[in-house]
Amino acid sequence: MSDDAKLFKRIAILGGGGVMGHGIALACVQASPGDVVIISRREETVARGLDQIENGSFGLARAVGRGKMTEEVAAEARARISGTTDYAVGLEGVDLIVETIPEVAELKQDMLAKAEGLAPDDVVIATNTSSIMITELSAKLEDPSRLVGTHWFFPSNVMPLVEVAHSTLTASDRLERVVGYLKAIGKKPVVVKDSPGFFMTRFINNYLAEAIRLVELGVAGPAEIDEMVKTGLGWPMGVFELLDASSFDAFYHAQEYLFETCGERYAVPPLARSVMKAGYLGDPKSKPGSRGGWYDFLGAERPAKPQKK
Repeated sequence: MSDDAKLFKRIAILGGGGVMGHGIALACVQASPGDVVIISRREETVARGLDQIENGSFGLARAVGRGKMTEEVAAEARARISGTTDYAVGLEGVDLIVETIPEVAELKQDMLAKAEGLAPDDVVIATNTSSIMITELSAKLEDPSRLVGTHWFFPSNVMPLVEVAHSTLTASDRLERVVGYLKAIGKKPVVVKDSPGFFMTRFINNYLAEAIRLVELGVAGPAEIDEMVKTGLGWPMGVFELLDASSFDAFYHAQEYLFETCGERYAVPPLARSVMKAGYLGDPKSKPGSRGGWYDFLGAERPAKPQKK
């Protein structure tokens, strides 16, 4: 194991019970020797995150069942994961914080400032923002030099890419430590400068928004579009499968932010607004309280899953 994998001995995942948070926790605990604690406001969210780490589609039990990991290795990883709703307890002694709460600037600013006030002075803080500028998110921090952007991709413990963003205020040594750690745990960090949406979100959101507009126009339905991007472009998931599984609310809030900061070409499609306001945030298994996903809202038949050989 690379020494860089040992850079952080105790990692806190804020919002760790969510879709992205529990995957980041898995990525860290599977590939580095440090302890990982997931922190959320509600007990049920913490419990759901710990259950997903163990029993989710990309969790430890499935990895053991598929022969990707031995039970001994899984047990050792399991012993280093914990969860709490007590921020003071969870942040005690941490040297890396990864914030993964919803893509709303004020919520993230308040959470980052709260975490900074409870954590040790030398902690490195990473935000899993997909769109909000790092400079903006550091506005309420006493020490903005410690904030680094780490934009992970779903599922976080499987997808290798992490888009790493830094502002003019980010300290170079903090940036280098985060990049070194990510490389050591098997990720492929790509460093970009501070900008609304950085590269990936500005790029991919145009694809997603156009797919939604083409459903609005009746050119194709969600199942047809999903089939085409998977078969024709080699995507592992279709547009609407992805939005339902992990990221519709993240897409929606990011698109609002990009429209505000970058202009008309990032306008939220009216259909997306209807789906969001009607409470169809995605799969209720990963989005508690959601009424369903795009297929449910549109009354479209989901494509059959391919039979395993």
